Amino acid sequence: MTIVNRNKTSGFSLFELVLVIVLLGIMSVYALSSFFDQDEIAARGIFDDTVNAVRFAQKLAVSTGCDVRVTTAAAGYSLLQSSTCTANDFTNPVVNPANRGNNYQNLNVPSGFTLAPTTAITFNARGIPDSGSDVAFTITDGVTTYSFNVDGQTGLVW
Repeated sequence: MTIVNRNKTSGFSLFELVLVIVLLGIMSVYALSSFFDQDEIAARGIFDDTVNAVRFAQKLAVSTGCDVRVTTAAAGYSLLQSSTCTANDFTNPVVNPANRGNNYQNLNVPSGFTLAPTTAITFNARGIPDSGSDVAFTITDGVTTYSFNVDGQTGLVW
């Protein structure tokens, strides 16, 4: 004759189930908060894009031997070259190397954020800004601020 122990149960206890539900609730609060703060993520994206565009303009000026101008406004930036290397008209948009069909510009700063200063930096064939002075750029909404600098003597973007 075999004795079977019927007191042995399987499955989760009520305490374990409640604990898992509470932990999932806490984790969802952090996950959902990131969905509501998309402007800050977009601002970081436009910041990184602007830094890369200014660096590209500096390198393009060195590699082509022609001046390249970065024009910034509160809504974004654009890159321009002159029609000929000797002219100073800056009418030709620089083609985006990632997508040859588009101009290298971004005029979509997220709402509430502004790009400052509103200026134009022209990199000469040596990659140095013609102004010779440092320029500090910021993207801010008054609370969150991202910034980078262009060195006036070397053209270094940092």
